Amino acid sequence: MYYPFVSDHSIPLFRAKSPRQAMAEVGTSVEDVLRADKPLSKYSYLYDTSDTDEFGKPKPTPRKNDSVALFKYLDSEFYGKISIGRPAQTFSVVFDTAWSNSWVPSSQCSFLNIPCLLHNKYNHKKSLSYQENGTAFVVNLGWSNLTGFLSTDDINLAHLKIKNQTFAEIVSVPLLYLFSKADGVLGMAYSSFSVDGVLPFFYNLVKQNLIAQPIFSFYINSDRTTDRAGNLFLGGADPKHYNGSMTFVPVTEKAYWKFKMSGVLIEVNVNTSVPFCVNGCDAIVDTSTTVISGPAKEVDKLNTILVAVPLALGRYKVNCATINKLPEISFLIGGKNFTLKARNYIQQITWGGFELCLSAFVATDLAAPYDNLWALGAAFIGQYYTEFDLGKNRIGFAESY
Repeated sequence: MYYPFVSDHSIPLFRAKSPRQAMAEVGTSVEDVLRADKPLSKYSYLYDTSDTDEFGKPKPTPRKNDSVALFKYLDSEFYGKISIGRPAQTFSVVFDTAWSNSWVPSSQCSFLNIPCLLHNKYNHKKSLSYQENGTAFVVNLGWSNLTGFLSTDDINLAHLKIKNQTFAEIVSVPLLYLFSKADGVLGMAYSSFSVDGVLPFFYNLVKQNLIAQPIFSFYINSDRTTDRAGNLFLGGADPKHYNGSMTFVPVTEKAYWKFKMSGVLIEVNVNTSVPFCVNGCDAIVDTSTTVISGPAKEVDKLNTILVAVPLALGRYKVNCATINKLPEISFLIGGKNFTLKARNYIQQITWGGFELCLSAFVATDLAAPYDNLWALGAAFIGQYYTEFDLGKNRIGFAESY
């Protein structure tokens, strides 16, 4: 779930685009809105498997690692740019380690589906590298369904081209995505977690020998003065963004990137600490969220210690004047403490003369058996560079810089 945050001290004013302009920029025409929906059609085009480019010159040798720039939207969403098909159709996507499938809105979505209208849409009729699949795709998100069908095409990110990648064209985008800057998702969880048995795009990167190692890593910066959020490194880890050596833990379930966390500890004062996740617990790293979620009872107790009070949408607020007095919170992972200071886990919002400070700790919204899971989002990753090693089935953490 995405929660909007604003970090500027003033509110910039912009001239709003007309409805026609806004729809045209994401590929929706007024004529599309006025026409009745047509049934889904199937098309098939020639797939480009040649070793030469459109001018007959040899294609360059693939890189063995690459870096994808990440951007942030209102400090609540992190996304990168990809393109699909030939000629390229560009999209902003969330790189999600808690999701295996990839999807973007389809040009065949209904004109009544407002979130779809306001995002970029994939039109397979315009892609020469499109391959028909047509399998129905439905995911129950609990509060809504993500509905569409599967298609296959080339996906480009940074300098890499993944050929023959299957993804979902979504014809019914849930209302929640109305507030999302990203158009869709590139799933980076394990293949066993994939709907319809679709091979996740990172598996195809490895299979097509596009990267040196089956590893990807995330660096998230905490600089609120820029929209640059960091980067996703494909093919290894980027040593210029972390200090020291990695602390590795094995993946315990190949669905989410799940591992065993030994404990969570709040240092209330020099002589007093309060433990959570006693005797160890399951945890995941979730790159799609800014918060840290955990079991509802433990999160409520933790926020009580922080003198945080419930606000809305599962969030808790604290008195901004007390931030410097709030305790450090440590996560024991792989025999090492990974500690967050209050400035790391309190999200400060300043909007004009209004100031709001939110705890990053929220109750998990996952269904059983994952309702007791801890999920470490950007509030944690922003302090600790995180490596995902598919080859050795392990996760590594190191201090970011």
